[in-house]
Amino acid sequence: MKRLEVNNDGKVLGFGEVMLRLTPPCFQKVIQANSFDATYAGGEANVICSLSMFGHDTKFVTKVPDNTLGEKVIRDLNSFGIYTKEIIKGEGRLGIYFLEQGNGLRNSDVTYDRKYSAISLAKRNEFNIEEMLNDVKLIHVSGINPALSKEIKDLTLEIAKEAKKRNIVVSYDSNFRSKLWSLEEAREFMLEILPFVDIVFLGILDFKNILEYEVDEGLEFEDCLTLLYKKLFDNYPNLQYASCTKRKVNTVNNNSLQGFLFDGEKLNKSKLYTFDILDRVGGGDSYTAGILHGLLRNLNSEDVVEFATCASVLKHSIQGDINLVCLDDVETLMTSGLQNIKR
Repeated sequence: MKRLEVNNDGKVLGFGEVMLRLTPPCFQKVIQANSFDATYAGGEANVICSLSMFGHDTKFVTKVPDNTLGEKVIRDLNSFGIYTKEIIKGEGRLGIYFLEQGNGLRNSDVTYDRKYSAISLAKRNEFNIEEMLNDVKLIHVSGINPALSKEIKDLTLEIAKEAKKRNIVVSYDSNFRSKLWSLEEAREFMLEILPFVDIVFLGILDFKNILEYEVDEGLEFEDCLTLLYKKLFDNYPNLQYASCTKRKVNTVNNNSLQGFLFDGEKLNKSKLYTFDILDRVGGGDSYTAGILHGLLRNLNSEDVVEFATCASVLKHSIQGDINLVCLDDVETLMTSGLQNIKR
């Protein structure tokens, strides 16, 4: 069985932006809301918080404003047991996003208010990469942070290159956000960082729209994905694993989800789960955290992807971006399915 080539000592590091999420209550639209539920999260931070819930030693690096909101972010991360001593405080504001939760045939919608955020204004010389990577065994980054500024894009790439020099595993989630940058900009960055990545999270749309791989629309999903992953691994022999999910939107409030993990030779898949949704945001990040957990714990590939999919399914039952389930919750769903009240 293939094992992830990783040093057992050290922390799992996340590098990215943390934002304030404001959600109108009771599925209201922003235009009708006079109050908002406030939570704090971000793509990379969601992954690290989830890994902390699964018992991993973690830390997070970002830049937050030097005010009460920045302190709130740090306190929230600390509440998960995440090491935050290297978080930088400085000029700028805390980015905000407004989430309108969809219902019926109305889709959920995100409105960003993140211009001039502290991390987007950050300069390279504010970060000590050597210190950042000193006690780290795996770093997780995504395509969100590099979209914020050229300075952060170049810094993310530099961190990935330095991590590889130190035999630190690099995890990269494409996480394309059309409201932050263009497909051309995302493609340029992805082609730069892929030679330094060990674990990549890419789906068929990423291959088609970002990497511009030829996609055979006539093939079954699994056959198409296998061919694309094999081509990717041929082009980037540094890759160890690739993963994605396939989601069917039955209604805004009910989805079906299946996970896929490619280990360089075989495409492994989870069971197909159909479930009702309380909050979809963060479902992908919880899946990413599940894959990383399984690989770090040297589970077999079938169990890795099953664990990750179950973790994501459970996240959809939790308000907020962050998955608050523990190992026992996920393993119970994996092994026993839906249970009655746990007493």
